Order: sequence, then structure tokens, then C-alpha cells
Amino acid sequence: MVTGDGPHIDVEAVRFSYPEHPVLREVSIAIGRGDFLGIVGPNGSGKSTLLRVIDGLLRPESGRVLLDRRPVLEHSRRELARAVALVPQHFSLDFDFTVQEVVEMGHYCRQEGDARACAAAAMETLGIGALAERLFPHLSGGEKQMVILAQALAQQPDVLLLDEPVSALDVAHQLEFFDCLRRLNADGMTIACVLHDLNLALHYCRTLLMLSDGRAAAYGPVAEVLVPDTIDAVYGVHAHVHHHAGRSFLTFSPRLRAERRERVHLVCGGGTGAALMRDLYQLGFAVSAGAVNALDSDEITGRDLGVPMAVEAPFTVLSEEVHRENLELIDRAHVVILTDVPIGTGNLRNLDAVRHALKRGAAVWVVTDLPSRDFTGGRADLDLPGARQFDSVADMVAELRERAASGRPPGLA
Repeated sequence: MVTGDGPHIDVEAVRFSYPEHPVLREVSIAIGRGDFLGIVGPNGSGKSTLLRVIDGLLRPESGRVLLDRRPVLEHSRRELARAVALVPQHFSLDFDFTVQEVVEMGHYCRQEGDARACAAAAMETLGIGALAERLFPHLSGGEKQMVILAQALAQQPDVLLLDEPVSALDVAHQLEFFDCLRRLNADGMTIACVLHDLNLALHYCRTLLMLSDGRAAAYGPVAEVLVPDTIDAVYGVHAHVHHHAGRSFLTFSPRLRAERRERVHLVCGGGTGAALMRDLYQLGFAVSAGAVNALDSDEITGRDLGVPMAVEAPFTVLSEEVHRENLELIDRAHVVILTDVPIGTGNLRNLDAVRHALKRGAAVWVVTDLPSRDFTGGRADLDLPGARQFDSVADMVAELRERAASGRPPGLA
């Protein structure tokens, strides 16, 4: 990556309004030379407008944008095109130009050098040289987007601005496109990209600006911006950060509905409760779980969701202390669900916990055919009188969804 002594682009307290409403409100960022900036935020938060202000296509009502410490609006369009290339979200061209001709159009601002050779180099960089003689209107969406990127590279810019460049592409083409951007950035190109997919931002961007209602809700390193509290505040959804095989990724679920506070306790483990936890969150129920082993996938999911849990060390028989914590959680629950978790000597006390719930009169739901999940060699007491039997966890979710819709507490028969 090529870096300089100061910011390549300075956005200083920019405000911009369309006649009907304000769009940008005092936005300030500094895009360093060689940075890879992602610009994210909900629809209508001002992302595309900010990109057009940076490119000098829109004039801010206050504030300014500097390119290498000189106001963008003091540059001629030809000067700007030599320094900054914009890849739009949509590019329409109905005439039968070849790919070679479309890419050569990007070199027009230079007016020196061999346009054909420059276009060929740009296509070679992106690995699309084989498309040179194809007619642009006949290309697929992914191919067209790569051609427009090649056209931008033919401008030989220092800065590449992209407005949702992969919004119409499938997953494979999205990753291919962003891999190209990563290589360009590694060679020193400064990139600022508007995008909706927060996981793409997490994997490819170095710096992130999150806009909300035209303001900078968060700005800084990606790992400091894409945190659950910030995403919740800006997008109105729960975000869950997961770590697997050395990589991080995000999943999302709707906010917990504050008007429903009934608690469902899951007696689970071995991954049998993870999806159910998310379903219950989406339905608006409070959730607890136990007893589970630390680093079990159910425990990891519960930790991401902030679920109260009774947790035992990995590969350990449930201790008296953890069993007691589990009973305390069960005592606060309206319904207790025994998932289709296998029963072994390590978690045998979970059945005692379920019987405790039955004795105190709680509603207990159990996935049928418990004997098939008994791996204790006959030591387990599988008699759970009064427990309601379900064929699957999916049937339980359907029942809870119906009760949530009707307003009936889940503990009622």
C-alpha cells in the first residue's frame, strides 16, 4: 500500500440539501492516501450524495472537499478526471460499442499516450482481456460491471470512487469484483466505495464511515465501527459477531419486541439450541439456556445474543454449582424446552432440571423419542410426566409464533 504524509481527500463539515430535504449534515472525514474506505448506512442516509460531492459533481451548501489540499471545485473536470474516477451504480449504453471501445473512452481525459494500449492494460489488470471484441450491450451484468471498472482504470486515476458497484451481482461476482479492488488497493490506489453489504465491508475495507440521516454515526477502523451497539442504533436490528477459522462475520435479527417479556428457557447443547435462540429473539421472547458447555456452538450463540446461561467447562460433568444456576434460570421461565440434545453422563443432570420445572408446575416442552437420544447406558431417568411432546423443534417454533401473534403467554396450555 502506498501512503503519504497527509490525507489524500479531506471532507470538511460538508452540508448538502436537495430542494425538498437536507441530505448531508456536517460530514467530516479524511481519506488517507492508499486507504480503502467503505461508506455504509441505511437507504437515504446520504451515501451516494457524499460520493458525488467528493467527485465535484455536486456543490455543498457549506463546507468543502479538498483533493491534495486544493478545493475540488477549483479543479477543472479534466483535471479531476485525471485524479479521480467514479464507477456509478448503473451504466447504460445501448449502442453496439465493443468492450475495447468502451474502455478506451476512459482514457479520453488524458489526451496523451496510446488509448488502445492503456485500455488493454486496464483489461489485463482485471483479467477481462478476452472480452475486448465483445459488444458491450450483450454482456452479463457481472461482465459489464468489470468493463466499467476497466474504463475507470483507463483514466489512470489516483482515487477510485464506487457507488454500490455490486448491488446487482450474484455472490460469486461480488467476491470477484472486490478481490480486484483489493489488488488495486494493494498496488496503492485510494478507494472509497459505497456498499450495503456489511460483511463485504468487514472483509475488504480498511476504514468505514457509517452514515445515519446524513450524519456520521461512526467513522474509523472497520472493527471499531461494525459493532452490535452501533449497528443496532443505525439500522434498528440486532447484529451478532461470529468468529470462525480466523475470520469474522455478521448475522442479523430484528430487534427484540419490548412489549413481550415472557421467558423461555432452553435445555440444550451440541448446537441443538442455537437456531431456536435466534427464532425466539425474533419472536420477542426473553431467552435463557443451560446447562451448556463453554465453546459449544449453543454457548457461543447465546453469548453473541446476550442470553443468560448456566455454563460448564468443556468436556466436564455438570457441577452442583452450574446445576444450581440452571435451576435458578428455570425458576424464572414461563416455559422450559428440552431440545433434541443427546443425553450423556456429562449432562445427565439436565434431566433433573427438567423434572424440577415439572414439579413447580412450569410448562415443559420436549422433543419426542427421548430414548433414542439416551447414551447413558440406561442410567438416565427418562420419565417426564406432564411434559408436552412435540415431533420437532420446528413445531415448537410454530406454536410459539402463533402464541406471540395472538398475545397468549407461552406457559398456558
